[in-house]
Amino acid sequence: MLDLLIIFLAAAGVILVVWCLVGVLLQPVFGRGMVTLCFVRGDGRDLEGRVRIYGWLREGRLSGGRLVLVDCGLTAHGLEVADLLQDRFGWLERVPRTELEAYLAQFSGQCHVAK
Repeated sequence: MLDLLIIFLAAAGVILVVWCLVGVLLQPVFGRGMVTLCFVRGDGRDLEGRVRIYGWLREGRLSGGRLVLVDCGLTAHGLEVADLLQDRFGWLERVPRTELEAYLAQFSGQCHVAK
């Protein structure tokens, strides 16, 4: 029984070390200069969930930079939800779809597009 416990703890330790190494290796790739676009429309029903998931990725250092909500037709309620989330999270922005090109132009020359 003790052997099984030792094997389990050793395996958990190896998984933890690998997780930390992957986080350290990927951090420069997903650095603070990254801009993630999230196209949103409708009443914003799932908007808070998406933003919270992105926040969770930021806390785990698997993502970084800013999350930009691209407004592709939010209703009044959706705009209200987006504004409340933007007030709560400093790394969140909302950009109307018509202004997206101008917003991204400020990063020209210093970014690469990943699809």
